[in-house]
Formats: sequence, C-alpha cells, structure tokens
Amino acid sequence: MAQLNDIDRLGLDSRQQRRRAIIGSSVGTVIEWYDFTLYGLASALVFAPLFFPGAGDFAGLLGAFASFAVGFGARPIGGLIFAHFGDRVGRKATLMVTLIMMGTATTFIGLLPTAESVGVLAPILLIVLRLFQGAGAGAEFAGAMTMASESSGVRNRAFIAGFPGAAVYVGMALATTMFALLSLLPVDQFQAWGWRIPFVSSVVIVAFALYFRLRVKETAAFEAVETAGEVTKAPLVEAVRSHWRVLLCGMALFTFALPWVYIVQTFSVSYVTGTLTVNPTAALIGLIIAELLTIPATLLFGRLADRIGRKPVLVGAALFAIVFAYPMFALFQTESSVLVGIGLVLGLAIVQGGTIGVSAAMLAEMFPTSMRWSGIAISREIPAAIVGGTAPLVATALVAVAGGTPWLVAAYLVALSVIGLIGIWRLPETLPGKSVVDAPAQSVANRI
Repeated sequence: MAQLNDIDRLGLDSRQQRRRAIIGSSVGTVIEWYDFTLYGLASALVFAPLFFPGAGDFAGLLGAFASFAVGFGARPIGGLIFAHFGDRVGRKATLMVTLIMMGTATTFIGLLPTAESVGVLAPILLIVLRLFQGAGAGAEFAGAMTMASESSGVRNRAFIAGFPGAAVYVGMALATTMFALLSLLPVDQFQAWGWRIPFVSSVVIVAFALYFRLRVKETAAFEAVETAGEVTKAPLVEAVRSHWRVLLCGMALFTFALPWVYIVQTFSVSYVTGTLTVNPTAALIGLIIAELLTIPATLLFGRLADRIGRKPVLVGAALFAIVFAYPMFALFQTESSVLVGIGLVLGLAIVQGGTIGVSAAMLAEMFPTSMRWSGIAISREIPAAIVGGTAPLVATALVAVAGGTPWLVAAYLVALSVIGLIGIWRLPETLPGKSVVDAPAQSVANRI
C-alpha cells in the first residue's frame, strides 16, 4: 500500500548529495530536450526536403513530422523498460545508460547522409536513430523527476522537482538558439551542413552531463528500500495492480500537458512561417524568449505549489489552457512578430510552467519508492506516445482539413485540456497540511 510522502519517511539525502542530485538530474534533462527540440525544429524546417524529397511540400512535411512522432512511439517502450531497472537496480546507473543512448543517437543524426546521397536508406536510418533517441528519452525525464523528488524535503519538493522541469527549457532554448543563429546562413549552406552542427555538438553536452552524473550517489530513499529488502521484482506490474486509478489520472494530466509543448514548440513554428508569413528568424527568437521565461515560471509555480498545494496550481494551468487555446491562435493569425511572440510566451510559461514541476512532485508523492519511477513513467510516457509526439502531425492535418485555418487545432487543445482537468480534479492533494490523506497508513490509491 502506498504511503503518502514515504520519501520523507525513508530518509533524506545530505545537503551536498541533494545539490548533486539536482544538478545531475537537470543536466541530463537538458540533453534530452536539447535532442528532442533539435529534431522537432529540423522536422519543421529541413528534414522534409533532405530526407523526404519528391513527395511535395505538404507530404514531405507530414513525412518529417511522422518521423518526429516515431520517437514518441519508442518513448513508452524505452521508458517502461528502463523504469523497471530504475526501480530494481537504482536511479543512478539507469540514468547513466539512458543519457549515453540519447546522446549517441543525436550525434549520429547529425552525421547522416541525405536522400540525395543514399536514397531511401536516408529516411530509414533517420527513423532508426530516432527510435533509439526516443527510447532513451522516454526513461530520462521520469528518472530525473524521481531522483529530484527523492532528494528534496517535503517543504520544497515542487520547487526542487521543478529544476528538471526548468532544465527542459534550458535544453529547448539552447537548441532553438543554435538553430536560429544557423538559420541566418544562406539556405543552401544551412541545408548542406549548417543544420548538422547542433546535432553533432550534443556530444559536448553529454560529456558535461556524464561528469555530473558520475558524482551523484544513489538516493537515500532507494537505498533505504534496498537495505530493507523491499525492492519490488515487477514494479511495473505492481504499479498497475495497486495504483491503476492514480495511473489513469496521471495519464489524463499528461494528455493535457504534453501536446501543448509540442504544438507550441514544433507545429506553431511551422505554421506561422509556412502557412502564414512570419519571418522564420523572428519566430525562433519569439520561441527562445518563451522558453527562457518558462524557466523561472516553472520554479515560481513550484514555490506556489509548496505553499498552497499541488492541485490548485495544476487546476489553474488546465483552466488557463482551456480559455487561452483560441486566443493563442488568434495572436498567431495577426502575423505580427510581437503578438506571435506573446502567444508563444503565454502558451509555454503558463501552461507548461504550471504543470511540469508540480506534476513531478505530486506523482512522486503518490507512488511508493519501490515503484515510483515506474508509476511516473507509465503516467507520462503513454500519453507522450499517443497525443504528445503525434500533436504536430495531427495539427498539420487539422489545418489542412480546415483550409489553412487553425481553429480545429485550438478545439483539439481545448478537448485535451478538459481531459486533463478531469484527471487532476480526481487526484487527491498531496501537500501535507493541505491533504485529506495525511495519515501515513492510508493508501492514496484507494482515495481516488
């Protein structure tokens, strides 16, 4: 039976270990989202003509976005496999493997020959590497959320869990900045070699991340479970058996949260620069500003969740998403660089800033240590595959059906946000003092 806040019951890491765990989990998240953002931007801007030529502009773009979605098909597979080992073997060793897998795949994408050189082999190799990238990334963030949450105290857990969430946007901003600078190259040079530089450069970030991860010890919470002989042989199975209600609500939460980032981050850039007439460099600058502002927003929302509770912040983010979906696309329709930038900022800083770190703390407090990574991975990565990675593809198709207008995309976001709101509403508050299930012996799983 799950015990609320058993992270604290099992003991806390030392202050030095906490700092190292926060840095170690965050730098891995930087490389994860640097990699995924690079792929998303390349899908929107260069992969169609380089790897899917001859299909026409629209079909080529669909092919590029389909390869983007393929990585998300691999996310739950990799996420669940590595979550099993993360709960069985430990957080540190598993996160080392996922980091190396992700970084290697991204570097090799930057070295791939194009369809002009090797024909149909080019998109095949691209998709294979994308699968490895997705498998590693599927475990990375759930593991980072687990490690950061287990290395924090109850009074600042949402704030600390927000650091890997904020690191998402460090990686995004870094990737977007590099792409924006390289997009200033002449088009022929950018497509010939410029786009490759950010992918190959990821090897430097991986080396930096590995240095910090090697200095991180195993979390005290996992060591306590291991010492007590309470490690679960089949954590995934046990999580589904004993916490299926929590898992359904968690999946509903991420069904709302994840498509927002991929539609704002990936689809919107393609839409405002392709269907509309916004300058690509201006659009990327607006996106960079949005990503940079989301970093402090994530930490501030974490602080707020540590004061007033997890649910009010998550409910507020979902309600804002429902209200803002149509106005966001109305801002895009103006084709004004400033107004497009405002839409991007609000879409990321409020919706994502209000969910990414707070959800990590809330879910970590709902699953016992022996199955925590597995529970978070199931909650997050299955929606990531179904509605996250497919979001740009679905949005592109909806725009085509609507004759170039974005209103069906807005309706899609509203529908997903309503699903998320229902899931959040069904989850109990987990902040001590605000929770209706503070008694340690009570099972969170049975209170939903």
